[in-house]
Amino acid sequence: MIGLREQAVRGARSIAEARARHRWHIAQRYNPAVDCLDRNADRAQRAALLYEDGGGRVVRYSFGRMTQACCRFANALAELGIGRGDVVAVAAGQRPETAIAHMAIYRLGAVALPLSRLLGDDAMRYRLEHSGARAFIAEAEIIERVEPMRQDLPELRHVIVADRRAPGISFDELVARSAPVREPAPTAAGDPLLLMYTSGTTGSPKGVLQAAANIIGRNGFDYALNFIRPDDVYFSPADWAWSAGLTGLVCPWAYGIPVVARTAKGRFDAEAALRLMERHRVTIAMFPPAALELMRQVSRPRERFRLALRCVFVTAGSPSAALTDWMRKELRVEFNVGYGQTEANTVIGTCTALEPARPGALGKGYPGHDVAILGEDGAVLAPGDTGIIALRRGDPVLMQGYWKEPEAMAGKFTGQWMLTGDCATMDEEGNVYFVGRADDVIKSSGYRIGPDEVEAALLEHPAVASCAVIGAPDAERGQIVKALVKLRPPHAPSTAIVAQLQQCVRARVGAHAYPRQVEFVDDLPHTVTGKIKRKELRDREALKARLQ
Repeated sequence: MIGLREQAVRGARSIAEARARHRWHIAQRYNPAVDCLDRNADRAQRAALLYEDGGGRVVRYSFGRMTQACCRFANALAELGIGRGDVVAVAAGQRPETAIAHMAIYRLGAVALPLSRLLGDDAMRYRLEHSGARAFIAEAEIIERVEPMRQDLPELRHVIVADRRAPGISFDELVARSAPVREPAPTAAGDPLLLMYTSGTTGSPKGVLQAAANIIGRNGFDYALNFIRPDDVYFSPADWAWSAGLTGLVCPWAYGIPVVARTAKGRFDAEAALRLMERHRVTIAMFPPAALELMRQVSRPRERFRLALRCVFVTAGSPSAALTDWMRKELRVEFNVGYGQTEANTVIGTCTALEPARPGALGKGYPGHDVAILGEDGAVLAPGDTGIIALRRGDPVLMQGYWKEPEAMAGKFTGQWMLTGDCATMDEEGNVYFVGRADDVIKSSGYRIGPDEVEAALLEHPAVASCAVIGAPDAERGQIVKALVKLRPPHAPSTAIVAQLQQCVRARVGAHAYPRQVEFVDDLPHTVTGKIKRKELRDREALKARLQ
Protein backbone atom coordinates (compact mmCIF):
# COMPACT_ATOMS: atom_id res chain seq x y z
CA MET A 1 0.00 0.00 0.00
CA ILE A 2 1.44 3.33 -1.11
CA GLY A 3 -0.05 6.16 0.93
CA LEU A 4 0.08 9.89 1.40
CA ARG A 5 3.01 9.92 3.80
CA GLU A 6 5.37 8.59 1.09
CA GLN A 7 4.66 11.41 -1.34
CA ALA A 8 6.41 14.51 0.04
CA VAL A 9 10.09 14.88 -0.82
CA ARG A 10 11.93 15.56 2.43
CA GLY A 11 15.52 16.62 2.60
CA ALA A 12 15.29 18.88 -0.45
CA ARG A 13 16.72 22.38 -0.15
CA SER A 14 14.17 24.20 -2.31
CA ILE A 15 10.78 23.74 -3.93
CA ALA A 16 12.56 23.42 -7.28
CA GLU A 17 14.72 20.56 -6.00
CA ALA A 18 11.71 18.84 -4.43
CA ARG A 19 9.81 19.16 -7.70
CA ALA A 20 12.69 17.65 -9.65
CA ARG A 21 12.93 14.71 -7.24
CA HIS A 22 9.21 14.06 -6.92
CA ARG A 23 7.64 10.93 -8.40
CA TRP A 24 4.07 9.80 -7.84
CA HIS A 25 3.82 6.25 -6.48
CA ILE A 26 0.17 5.25 -6.67
CA ALA A 27 -0.66 1.58 -6.23
CA GLN A 28 -3.33 0.05 -8.44
CA ARG A 29 -5.27 -0.96 -5.34
CA TYR A 30 -5.85 1.81 -2.82
CA ASN A 31 -8.39 2.45 -0.06
CA PRO A 32 -8.13 5.67 2.00
CA ALA A 33 -9.58 4.01 5.10
CA VAL A 34 -6.58 1.68 5.11
CA ASP A 35 -4.18 4.56 4.59
CA CYS A 36 -5.72 6.60 7.42
CA LEU A 37 -6.52 3.88 9.98
CA ASP A 38 -5.24 0.38 9.29
CA ARG A 39 -1.69 1.56 8.61
CA ASN A 40 -1.64 2.99 12.13
CA ALA A 41 -2.24 -0.39 13.73
CA ASP A 42 1.19 -0.18 15.36
CA ARG A 43 0.00 2.89 17.26
CA ALA A 44 -3.48 1.61 18.07
CA GLN A 45 -3.53 3.32 21.49
CA ARG A 46 -2.42 6.69 20.18
CA ALA A 47 -5.09 9.39 19.95
CA ALA A 48 -6.63 9.73 16.51
CA LEU A 49 -9.41 12.17 17.47
CA LEU A 50 -9.74 14.48 20.48
CA TYR A 51 -13.30 15.80 20.39
CA GLU A 52 -14.78 18.55 22.58
CA ASP A 53 -18.57 18.40 22.64
CA GLY A 54 -19.18 22.01 23.67
CA GLY A 55 -20.15 21.06 27.21
CA GLY A 56 -16.63 20.72 28.54
CA ARG A 57 -16.39 16.98 27.82
CA VAL A 58 -13.45 15.60 25.82
CA VAL A 59 -13.99 12.32 23.98
CA ARG A 60 -10.82 10.48 22.98
CA TYR A 61 -10.73 8.05 20.08
CA SER A 62 -7.55 6.07 19.67
CA PHE A 63 -6.62 4.78 16.22
CA GLY A 64 -7.69 1.32 17.39
CA ARG A 65 -11.07 2.51 18.64
CA MET A 66 -11.66 4.59 15.50
CA THR A 67 -10.82 1.62 13.26
CA GLN A 68 -13.30 -0.61 15.11
CA ALA A 69 -16.02 2.07 14.95
CA CYS A 70 -15.37 2.50 11.24
CA CYS A 71 -15.70 -1.26 10.63
CA ARG A 72 -18.86 -1.44 12.74
CA PHE A 73 -20.56 1.37 10.82
CA ALA A 74 -19.41 -0.04 7.47
CA ASN A 75 -21.07 -3.33 8.42
CA ALA A 76 -24.23 -1.48 9.44
CA LEU A 77 -24.39 0.38 6.14
CA ALA A 78 -23.85 -2.87 4.25
CA GLU A 79 -26.79 -4.42 6.13
CA LEU A 80 -28.91 -1.47 4.96
CA GLY A 81 -28.00 -2.34 1.38
CA ILE A 82 -25.31 0.30 0.82
CA GLY A 83 -22.52 -0.92 -1.44
CA ARG A 84 -19.78 0.16 -3.83
CA GLY A 85 -20.61 3.26 -5.82
CA ASP A 86 -23.63 4.26 -3.72
CA VAL A 87 -23.72 7.90 -2.57
CA VAL A 88 -23.99 8.47 1.18
CA ALA A 89 -24.50 12.06 2.40
CA VAL A 90 -23.08 13.31 5.71
CA ALA A 91 -24.11 16.57 7.44
CA ALA A 92 -22.98 16.44 11.05
CA GLY A 93 -20.17 18.98 11.34
CA GLN A 94 -16.96 18.36 13.27
CA ARG A 95 -17.96 15.39 15.41
CA PRO A 96 -16.86 11.73 15.75
CA GLU A 97 -19.88 10.47 13.80
CA THR A 98 -18.76 12.42 10.74
CA ALA A 99 -15.23 11.02 10.89
CA ILE A 100 -16.47 7.45 11.46
CA ALA A 101 -19.00 7.78 8.63
CA HIS A 102 -16.39 8.95 6.13
CA MET A 103 -13.98 6.14 6.95
CA ALA A 104 -16.81 3.58 6.81
CA ILE A 105 -18.01 4.86 3.44
CA TYR A 106 -14.49 4.66 2.02
CA ARG A 107 -14.06 1.17 3.49
CA LEU A 108 -17.20 0.03 1.66
CA GLY A 109 -16.08 1.57 -1.62
CA ALA A 110 -19.12 3.84 -1.55
CA VAL A 111 -19.05 7.58 -2.36
CA ALA A 112 -19.14 10.15 0.46
CA LEU A 113 -21.13 13.35 -0.03
CA PRO A 114 -20.21 15.94 2.66
CA LEU A 115 -22.89 18.60 3.20
CA SER A 116 -22.65 21.72 5.31
CA ARG A 117 -25.15 22.27 8.10
CA LEU A 118 -25.33 25.90 6.95
CA LEU A 119 -27.02 25.00 3.66
CA GLY A 120 -30.55 26.33 3.23
CA ASP A 121 -33.45 23.98 2.54
CA ASP A 122 -33.40 24.48 -1.24
CA ALA A 123 -29.63 23.98 -1.40
CA MET A 124 -29.85 20.82 0.74
CA ARG A 125 -32.69 19.41 -1.35
CA TYR A 126 -30.84 20.13 -4.60
CA ARG A 127 -27.71 18.27 -3.53
CA LEU A 128 -29.56 15.26 -2.12
CA GLU A 129 -31.74 14.98 -5.20
CA HIS A 130 -29.04 15.70 -7.80
CA SER A 131 -26.59 13.24 -6.21
CA GLY A 132 -29.15 10.45 -5.84
CA ALA A 133 -27.96 9.88 -2.27
CA ARG A 134 -29.23 6.56 -0.87
CA ALA A 135 -28.44 7.28 2.78
CA PHE A 136 -28.09 10.43 4.85
CA ILE A 137 -26.29 10.79 8.19
CA ALA A 138 -27.09 14.07 9.93
CA GLU A 139 -27.80 15.82 13.19
CA ALA A 140 -31.36 15.88 14.43
CA GLU A 141 -32.06 19.47 13.46
CA ILE A 142 -30.96 18.80 9.88
CA ILE A 143 -33.07 15.66 9.65
CA GLU A 144 -36.11 17.60 10.88
CA ARG A 145 -35.61 19.97 7.95
CA VAL A 146 -35.13 17.16 5.45
CA GLU A 147 -38.12 15.02 6.47
CA PRO A 148 -40.66 17.24 4.61
CA MET A 149 -38.52 16.83 1.46
CA ARG A 150 -38.51 13.04 1.50
CA GLN A 151 -41.35 12.80 -1.00
CA ASP A 152 -39.13 14.63 -3.50
CA LEU A 153 -36.17 12.33 -2.79
CA PRO A 154 -37.25 8.85 -3.93
CA GLU A 155 -33.67 7.50 -3.97
CA LEU A 156 -33.03 8.47 -0.34
CA ARG A 157 -33.85 5.23 1.50
CA HIS A 158 -32.22 5.64 4.91
CA VAL A 159 -31.87 8.62 7.25
CA ILE A 160 -29.56 8.07 10.21
CA VAL A 161 -29.56 10.36 13.26
CA ALA A 162 -26.05 11.32 14.36
CA ASP A 163 -27.23 12.35 17.83
CA ARG A 164 -29.92 11.18 20.22
CA ARG A 165 -32.27 14.16 19.99
CA ALA A 166 -34.70 12.91 17.36
CA PRO A 167 -36.51 9.73 16.38
CA GLY A 168 -35.12 7.65 13.55
CA ILE A 169 -32.35 5.17 12.91
CA SER A 170 -29.72 5.83 15.57
CA PHE A 171 -26.07 6.05 14.53
CA ASP A 172 -24.96 4.83 17.96
CA GLU A 173 -27.30 1.83 17.88
CA LEU A 174 -26.12 0.82 14.41
CA VAL A 175 -22.49 0.97 15.55
CA ALA A 176 -23.14 -0.88 18.81
CA ARG A 177 -24.89 -3.87 17.22
CA SER A 178 -22.46 -4.40 14.33
CA ALA A 179 -19.27 -6.45 14.16
CA PRO A 180 -15.97 -4.58 14.80
CA VAL A 181 -14.12 -6.16 11.88
CA ARG A 182 -14.59 -5.69 8.15
CA GLU A 183 -12.16 -6.16 5.31
CA PRO A 184 -11.83 -3.04 3.14
CA ALA A 185 -13.32 -3.17 -0.32
CA PRO A 186 -10.61 -3.90 -2.93
CA THR A 187 -10.94 -0.45 -4.44
CA ALA A 188 -8.70 0.83 -7.21
CA ALA A 189 -6.96 4.20 -7.02
CA GLY A 190 -9.24 5.40 -9.82
CA ASP A 191 -12.51 4.36 -8.19
CA PRO A 192 -14.89 7.17 -7.18
CA LEU A 193 -14.57 8.12 -3.53
CA LEU A 194 -15.90 11.60 -2.86
CA LEU A 195 -18.62 13.86 -4.26
CA MET A 196 -18.41 17.53 -3.26
CA TYR A 197 -20.51 20.38 -4.62
CA THR A 198 -19.01 23.69 -5.62
CA SER A 199 -20.06 26.84 -3.81
CA GLY A 200 -22.21 28.02 -6.68
CA THR A 201 -20.50 31.43 -6.88
CA THR A 202 -20.64 31.41 -10.71
CA GLY A 203 -23.86 29.49 -11.39
CA SER A 204 -25.65 26.35 -10.18
CA PRO A 205 -23.53 24.19 -7.84
CA LYS A 206 -21.77 21.36 -9.64
CA GLY A 207 -21.02 17.96 -8.15
CA VAL A 208 -17.27 17.34 -8.29
CA LEU A 209 -16.44 13.63 -8.32
CA GLN A 210 -13.03 12.66 -6.95
CA ALA A 211 -11.18 9.33 -7.10
CA ALA A 212 -9.53 7.51 -4.22
CA ALA A 213 -6.07 8.61 -5.42
CA ASN A 214 -7.12 12.20 -4.73
CA ILE A 215 -6.10 11.63 -1.10
CA ILE A 216 -2.57 10.66 -2.11
CA GLY A 217 -2.37 13.72 -4.35
CA ARG A 218 -2.87 16.08 -1.42
CA ASN A 219 0.83 16.05 -0.55
CA GLY A 220 0.69 19.86 -0.63
CA PHE A 221 -0.87 19.66 2.84
CA ASP A 222 2.46 18.35 4.15
CA TYR A 223 4.46 21.14 2.49
CA ALA A 224 1.98 23.79 3.68
CA LEU A 225 2.60 22.72 7.29
CA ASN A 226 6.41 22.72 6.89
CA PHE A 227 6.42 18.91 6.98
CA ILE A 228 4.30 17.00 9.46
CA ARG A 229 6.21 15.51 12.39
CA PRO A 230 5.36 12.35 14.38
CA ASP A 231 4.63 14.37 17.55
CA ASP A 232 2.39 16.97 15.85
CA VAL A 233 -1.23 17.62 16.87
CA TYR A 234 -3.56 19.22 14.29
CA PHE A 235 -6.56 21.54 14.57
CA SER A 236 -8.69 23.58 12.20
CA PRO A 237 -12.13 25.14 12.66
CA ALA A 238 -12.84 24.45 8.98
CA ASP A 239 -16.00 22.42 8.45
CA TRP A 240 -15.31 18.88 7.24
CA ALA A 241 -18.07 19.51 4.67
CA TRP A 242 -15.77 21.47 2.38
CA SER A 243 -12.67 20.37 0.55
CA ALA A 244 -9.93 22.03 2.60
CA GLY A 245 -11.67 21.12 5.85
CA LEU A 246 -11.95 17.45 4.90
CA THR A 247 -8.26 17.48 3.94
CA GLY A 248 -7.62 18.42 7.56
CA LEU A 249 -9.33 15.24 8.72
CA VAL A 250 -7.94 12.59 6.39
CA CYS A 251 -4.41 13.92 5.82
CA PRO A 252 -3.29 14.08 9.48
CA TRP A 253 -4.49 10.49 9.95
CA ALA A 254 -2.61 9.44 6.83
CA TYR A 255 0.49 10.74 8.67
CA GLY A 256 -0.55 9.02 11.91
CA ILE A 257 -1.11 12.16 14.02
CA PRO A 258 -4.10 13.27 16.16
CA VAL A 259 -6.86 15.63 15.01
CA VAL A 260 -8.56 17.98 17.48
CA ALA A 261 -12.22 18.75 16.76
CA ARG A 262 -15.01 20.62 18.48
CA THR A 263 -18.72 21.24 18.17
CA ALA A 264 -19.16 24.83 17.03
CA LYS A 265 -22.40 26.41 15.89
CA GLY A 266 -22.52 30.05 15.07
CA ARG A 267 -19.71 32.52 14.64
CA PHE A 268 -16.11 31.46 15.06
CA ASP A 269 -14.98 32.11 18.65
CA ALA A 270 -11.33 33.19 18.53
CA GLU A 271 -10.66 32.96 22.28
CA ALA A 272 -12.28 29.52 22.47
CA ALA A 273 -10.05 28.34 19.62
CA LEU A 274 -6.94 29.64 21.37
CA ARG A 275 -7.94 27.93 24.64
CA LEU A 276 -8.58 24.68 22.78
CA MET A 277 -5.15 24.82 21.12
CA GLU A 278 -3.59 25.49 24.50
CA ARG A 279 -5.37 22.54 26.17
CA HIS A 280 -4.41 20.01 23.53
CA ARG A 281 -0.93 21.37 22.76
CA VAL A 282 -1.81 21.86 19.10
CA THR A 283 1.32 22.32 16.98
CA ILE A 284 -0.06 22.70 13.46
CA ALA A 285 -3.30 24.29 12.30
CA MET A 286 -5.22 25.50 9.28
CA PHE A 287 -7.26 28.71 9.29
CA PRO A 288 -8.96 30.87 6.68
CA PRO A 289 -7.95 34.55 6.81
CA ALA A 290 -11.36 35.53 8.23
CA ALA A 291 -10.79 33.37 11.33
CA LEU A 292 -7.26 34.74 11.76
CA GLU A 293 -8.62 38.28 11.52
CA LEU A 294 -10.89 37.51 14.49
CA MET A 295 -7.94 36.02 16.38
CA ARG A 296 -6.00 39.20 15.64
CA GLN A 297 -8.54 41.07 17.77
CA VAL A 298 -7.54 38.97 20.79
CA SER A 299 -4.87 40.87 22.70
CA ARG A 300 -1.50 39.31 23.53
CA PRO A 301 -2.30 35.70 22.45
CA ARG A 302 1.20 34.36 23.13
CA GLU A 303 1.25 35.91 26.61
CA ARG A 304 -2.26 34.84 27.63
CA PHE A 305 -2.19 31.34 26.15
CA ARG A 306 0.57 28.76 26.44
CA LEU A 307 0.59 27.82 22.77
CA ALA A 308 2.71 25.06 21.24
CA LEU A 309 1.78 26.20 17.73
CA ARG A 310 4.68 26.01 15.26
CA CYS A 311 3.05 26.36 11.80
CA VAL A 312 -0.24 27.61 10.34
CA PHE A 313 -1.62 26.81 6.89
CA VAL A 314 -3.64 29.80 5.62
CA THR A 315 -6.24 28.64 3.11
CA ALA A 316 -9.24 30.09 1.24
CA GLY A 317 -7.42 33.36 0.58
CA SER A 318 -4.17 35.15 1.26
CA PRO A 319 -3.64 37.09 4.49
CA SER A 320 -3.50 40.87 4.32
CA ALA A 321 -0.25 42.67 5.07
CA ALA A 322 -1.56 43.61 8.52
CA LEU A 323 -2.51 40.00 9.26
CA THR A 324 0.85 38.76 8.02
CA ASP A 325 2.63 41.19 10.32
CA TRP A 326 0.47 40.08 13.28
CA MET A 327 1.15 36.38 12.74
CA ARG A 328 4.87 37.05 12.70
CA LYS A 329 5.10 39.52 15.57
CA GLU A 330 2.23 38.62 17.91
CA LEU A 331 1.35 34.99 17.21
CA ARG A 332 5.05 34.29 16.50
CA VAL A 333 4.41 31.34 14.21
CA GLU A 334 5.58 30.17 10.81
CA PHE A 335 2.84 30.14 8.19
CA ASN A 336 2.23 29.18 4.58
CA VAL A 337 -0.50 30.04 2.12
CA GLY A 338 -2.07 27.50 -0.19
CA TYR A 339 -4.39 27.47 -3.18
CA GLY A 340 -6.80 24.91 -4.52
CA GLN A 341 -10.36 24.30 -5.58
CA THR A 342 -12.98 21.66 -5.01
CA GLU A 343 -11.91 20.36 -8.44
CA ALA A 344 -8.20 20.23 -7.47
CA ASN A 345 -7.13 20.86 -3.90
CA THR A 346 -3.82 22.08 -2.41
CA VAL A 347 -1.82 22.39 -5.62
CA ILE A 348 -0.08 25.77 -5.20
CA GLY A 349 1.46 27.25 -2.10
CA THR A 350 4.47 28.19 -0.05
CA CYS A 351 6.73 26.09 2.17
CA THR A 352 8.97 28.27 4.32
CA ALA A 353 10.81 25.17 5.52
CA LEU A 354 12.31 25.04 2.01
CA GLU A 355 12.46 28.69 0.95
CA PRO A 356 11.15 32.13 1.98
CA ALA A 357 7.73 33.11 0.68
CA ARG A 358 7.58 35.86 -1.91
CA PRO A 359 5.40 38.76 -0.64
CA GLY A 360 2.03 38.84 -2.38
CA ALA A 361 2.47 35.45 -4.06
CA LEU A 362 0.31 32.35 -3.61
CA GLY A 363 3.50 30.37 -3.94
CA LYS A 364 4.62 27.84 -6.52
CA GLY A 365 3.16 24.61 -7.80
CA TYR A 366 3.79 22.04 -5.09
CA PRO A 367 5.94 19.05 -6.14
CA GLY A 368 3.97 16.73 -8.39
CA HIS A 369 1.59 19.45 -9.58
CA ASP A 370 2.35 21.15 -12.91
CA VAL A 371 0.94 24.69 -13.07
CA ALA A 372 0.84 27.14 -15.97
CA ILE A 373 -0.85 30.43 -16.88
CA LEU A 374 -2.79 30.15 -20.13
CA GLY A 375 -4.11 32.80 -22.48
CA GLU A 376 -7.50 32.81 -24.18
CA ASP A 377 -6.06 30.73 -27.04
CA GLY A 378 -4.89 28.01 -24.65
CA ALA A 379 -1.21 28.85 -25.07
CA VAL A 380 1.15 29.14 -22.09
CA LEU A 381 1.80 32.82 -21.39
CA ALA A 382 5.11 34.54 -20.77
CA PRO A 383 6.07 35.54 -17.20
CA GLY A 384 4.14 38.58 -16.03
CA ASP A 385 1.17 38.15 -18.40
CA THR A 386 -2.29 37.73 -16.89
CA GLY A 387 -4.22 34.59 -17.77
CA ILE A 388 -5.99 31.56 -16.31
CA ILE A 389 -4.35 29.22 -13.79
CA ALA A 390 -4.21 25.76 -15.37
CA LEU A 391 -3.21 22.32 -14.08
CA ARG A 392 -1.85 19.50 -16.23
CA ARG A 393 -3.93 16.40 -16.92
CA GLY A 394 -2.92 13.31 -14.99
CA ASP A 395 -2.57 15.08 -11.64
CA PRO A 396 -4.07 12.74 -9.00
CA VAL A 397 -5.98 15.58 -7.33
CA LEU A 398 -7.86 16.51 -10.50
CA MET A 399 -11.52 15.60 -10.41
CA GLN A 400 -12.89 12.69 -12.40
CA GLY A 401 -15.70 14.84 -13.68
CA TYR A 402 -18.83 16.81 -12.87
CA TRP A 403 -21.62 14.58 -11.60
CA LYS A 404 -24.22 14.11 -14.37
CA GLU A 405 -22.75 17.03 -16.37
CA PRO A 406 -20.22 15.66 -18.91
CA GLU A 407 -20.53 18.77 -21.09
CA ALA A 408 -19.39 20.96 -18.19
CA MET A 409 -16.38 18.69 -17.70
CA ALA A 410 -15.45 18.93 -21.38
CA GLY A 411 -15.48 22.72 -21.15
CA LYS A 412 -13.11 22.63 -18.19
CA PHE A 413 -10.17 21.35 -20.27
CA THR A 414 -8.12 22.69 -23.14
CA GLY A 415 -5.57 20.26 -24.53
CA GLN A 416 -3.49 18.87 -21.67
CA TRP A 417 -4.61 21.50 -19.17
CA MET A 418 -7.52 21.90 -16.77
CA LEU A 419 -8.68 25.51 -16.47
CA THR A 420 -9.40 26.67 -12.95
CA GLY A 421 -11.25 29.82 -13.94
CA ASP A 422 -8.96 31.90 -11.72
CA CYS A 423 -6.83 34.69 -13.16
CA ALA A 424 -3.20 35.11 -12.14
CA THR A 425 0.28 35.95 -13.30
CA MET A 426 3.48 33.95 -12.85
CA ASP A 427 6.99 35.31 -12.50
CA GLU A 428 10.13 33.77 -13.98
CA GLU A 429 10.75 31.71 -10.82
CA GLY A 430 7.29 30.12 -10.92
CA ASN A 431 5.62 32.21 -8.20
CA VAL A 432 1.90 32.63 -8.87
CA TYR A 433 0.17 35.94 -8.10
CA PHE A 434 -3.61 35.73 -7.80
CA VAL A 435 -5.68 38.33 -9.65
CA GLY A 436 -9.23 37.00 -9.16
CA ARG A 437 -11.89 34.79 -10.64
CA ALA A 438 -12.07 35.28 -14.40
CA ASP A 439 -15.67 36.46 -13.93
CA ASP A 440 -14.57 38.79 -11.12
CA VAL A 441 -11.80 40.65 -12.97
CA ILE A 442 -12.80 44.26 -13.56
CA LYS A 443 -12.11 45.75 -16.99
CA SER A 444 -11.94 49.54 -16.65
CA SER A 445 -10.56 51.89 -19.33
CA GLY A 446 -8.41 49.07 -20.73
CA TYR A 447 -7.06 47.99 -17.32
CA ARG A 448 -7.66 44.50 -15.90
CA ILE A 449 -8.08 44.93 -12.15
CA GLY A 450 -8.19 42.04 -9.70
CA PRO A 451 -10.66 42.61 -6.86
CA ASP A 452 -8.56 40.67 -4.35
CA GLU A 453 -5.67 43.12 -4.27
CA VAL A 454 -8.09 46.07 -3.96
CA GLU A 455 -9.89 44.32 -1.10
CA ALA A 456 -6.54 43.60 0.59
CA ALA A 457 -5.69 47.31 0.44
CA LEU A 458 -9.07 48.30 1.88
CA LEU A 459 -8.68 45.83 4.74
CA GLU A 460 -5.53 47.68 5.79
CA HIS A 461 -7.75 50.52 7.03
CA PRO A 462 -8.60 50.01 10.72
CA ALA A 463 -12.25 50.96 10.15
CA VAL A 464 -12.92 48.13 7.68
CA ALA A 465 -14.34 44.88 9.05
CA SER A 466 -14.96 43.27 5.66
CA CYS A 467 -15.41 44.35 2.07
CA ALA A 468 -16.16 43.22 -1.46
CA VAL A 469 -14.99 44.83 -4.70
CA ILE A 470 -16.87 44.46 -7.98
CA GLY A 471 -17.06 46.14 -11.35
CA ALA A 472 -20.05 48.48 -11.75
CA PRO A 473 -21.31 49.33 -15.27
CA ASP A 474 -20.05 52.69 -16.56
CA ALA A 475 -20.80 54.26 -19.95
CA GLU A 476 -17.40 55.92 -20.27
CA ARG A 477 -15.01 53.32 -18.83
CA GLY A 478 -16.97 50.11 -19.39
CA GLN A 479 -16.72 49.38 -15.69
CA ILE A 480 -15.58 51.24 -12.62
CA VAL A 481 -14.30 49.81 -9.37
CA LYS A 482 -16.95 49.76 -6.67
CA ALA A 483 -16.30 48.80 -3.05
CA LEU A 484 -18.95 47.56 -0.66
CA VAL A 485 -17.64 48.08 2.85
CA LYS A 486 -18.78 46.90 6.27
CA LEU A 487 -17.31 49.09 9.01
CA ARG A 488 -16.10 48.10 12.45
CA PRO A 489 -17.88 49.72 15.42
CA PRO A 490 -17.77 52.54 16.39
CA HIS A 491 -16.85 53.84 12.92
CA ALA A 492 -19.68 55.38 10.91
CA PRO A 493 -19.93 56.12 7.18
CA SER A 494 -18.45 59.47 6.19
CA THR A 495 -16.91 61.25 3.23
CA ALA A 496 -13.65 61.31 5.16
CA ILE A 497 -13.51 57.51 5.40
CA VAL A 498 -14.38 57.24 1.68
CA ALA A 499 -11.44 59.49 0.84
CA GLN A 500 -9.12 57.53 3.13
CA LEU A 501 -10.14 54.22 1.56
CA GLN A 502 -9.60 55.55 -1.93
CA GLN A 503 -6.17 56.81 -0.95
CA CYS A 504 -5.27 53.41 0.55
CA VAL A 505 -5.92 51.76 -2.78
CA ARG A 506 -4.11 54.48 -4.77
CA ALA A 507 -1.05 54.04 -2.59
CA ARG A 508 -0.98 50.24 -2.46
CA VAL A 509 -2.41 49.17 -5.82
CA GLY A 510 -2.40 52.18 -8.13
CA ALA A 511 -4.48 55.13 -9.26
CA HIS A 512 -6.17 52.99 -11.94
CA ALA A 513 -7.64 50.67 -9.31
CA TYR A 514 -9.10 52.96 -6.65
CA PRO A 515 -12.86 52.57 -6.00
CA ARG A 516 -14.73 55.40 -7.64
CA GLN A 517 -17.79 54.28 -5.73
CA VAL A 518 -17.88 53.24 -2.07
CA GLU A 519 -21.08 51.88 -0.57
CA PHE A 520 -21.35 51.13 3.14
CA VAL A 521 -23.30 47.97 3.96
CA ASP A 522 -24.45 46.14 7.08
CA ASP A 523 -23.44 42.74 5.74
CA LEU A 524 -22.19 40.89 2.66
CA PRO A 525 -23.49 37.67 1.09
CA HIS A 526 -21.25 34.64 1.67
CA THR A 527 -21.20 31.04 0.55
CA VAL A 528 -21.21 28.29 3.16
CA THR A 529 -17.41 28.14 2.87
CA GLY A 530 -17.06 31.84 3.67
CA LYS A 531 -16.40 33.19 0.19
CA ILE A 532 -18.04 36.44 -0.82
CA LYS A 533 -20.72 35.98 -3.48
CA ARG A 534 -19.40 38.59 -5.89
CA LYS A 535 -21.69 37.32 -8.65
CA GLU A 536 -24.72 38.13 -6.51
CA LEU A 537 -23.35 41.62 -5.89
CA ARG A 538 -22.62 42.12 -9.61
CA ASP A 539 -26.13 40.99 -10.51
CA ARG A 540 -27.60 43.50 -8.04
CA GLU A 541 -25.47 46.26 -9.54
CA ALA A 542 -26.47 45.35 -13.10
CA LEU A 543 -30.14 45.38 -12.10
CA LYS A 544 -29.77 48.84 -10.53
CA ALA A 545 -28.11 50.09 -13.71
CA ARG A 546 -30.99 48.79 -15.86
CA LEU A 547 -33.58 50.43 -13.63
CA GLN A 548 -31.92 53.85 -13.75
